[in-house]
Amino acid sequence: MAQHAAPDHPAQSDTPAPSAVTNTHRLEDNGHDTIVRVGQVDRIWSDFYHHALTAPWSTFFYGSLLVYVGINLLFALLYMMDSQGISGTQPHSFADFFFFSVQTLSTVGYGGMIPVSHTANLIATVEVLGGMMINALATGLIFARFSRPRARVMFSHKALILWENNQLHLDIRIANCRRSPILSVDVECALARLIRTPAGRVVRQFDPLPLQQAHVPVLRFACTPTHVIDDNSPLYGMTEADLSAQEAEIIVSLTGTDEASGQTVFARSAYGFDRMLYNHRFVDIINAGPDGRITVDYTRFDQTESPQDATADVAEYLADQPD
Repeated sequence: MAQHAAPDHPAQSDTPAPSAVTNTHRLEDNGHDTIVRVGQVDRIWSDFYHHALTAPWSTFFYGSLLVYVGINLLFALLYMMDSQGISGTQPHSFADFFFFSVQTLSTVGYGGMIPVSHTANLIATVEVLGGMMINALATGLIFARFSRPRARVMFSHKALILWENNQLHLDIRIANCRRSPILSVDVECALARLIRTPAGRVVRQFDPLPLQQAHVPVLRFACTPTHVIDDNSPLYGMTEADLSAQEAEIIVSLTGTDEASGQTVFARSAYGFDRMLYNHRFVDIINAGPDGRITVDYTRFDQTESPQDATADVAEYLADQPD
């Protein structure tokens, strides 16, 4: 985009000083939260179910293993307080008491080790009760993690701004990676940027970017949502320097219904203006063979080409727009 000189007095313009806020709005593509929240204590036990659902599988697995081993270690120490209370164990053998706790917690009970004293039976009763609740909770969490609806949707690595067919437009490619189609797909696109209010406050503003086709009845392979940059577009007349100073980014969200499961699925991505490519278009990834079979080449999903019929350069077009 064309480079314009920055205003001498940023406080009097709509563009905030870049030093006021730095990258606090970035929407991470991988879903990781990099924001530090002051005055908001996020304790794991206050929202345990949500933390257990959203934690990475590695964290969930090792955390569950740590809790499982810790509980058995605790009960093994309790059983050792009455070393003669469990028959079939070696005296003062911590390993025997540990594995007896494992069998009791899982309600397996092989029969080789049996509680014989009142103290051991009382501890075993508490452990069996806790074991049934822990097993039920773990089963529910694992089922919820597996059954949680996810959309296997690919977003193009770059967003394209292209002058073609006498129009300047913004293109983003989206593909469905599953064999089953996504029904009734709604795509929403917005421009997020920092602006300065007349009172001098810097706020995050979201301006919708209307798409030529925001609703797709069936997303089987891929589609390319297009936003036309005309005089009604929030991007109209904006230069690359303006967008950079406002820390602008394009946010794209997708909602649909997975045909196989009937569940509503969501997906989203974000494009900073360092991920924009100008005067390029996406190459075709869908081809029909002579036998009528359709081939979708996902290896070409992010590939672009410079159109031979381009009649104007994007930078030249934007340079002619009023500030």
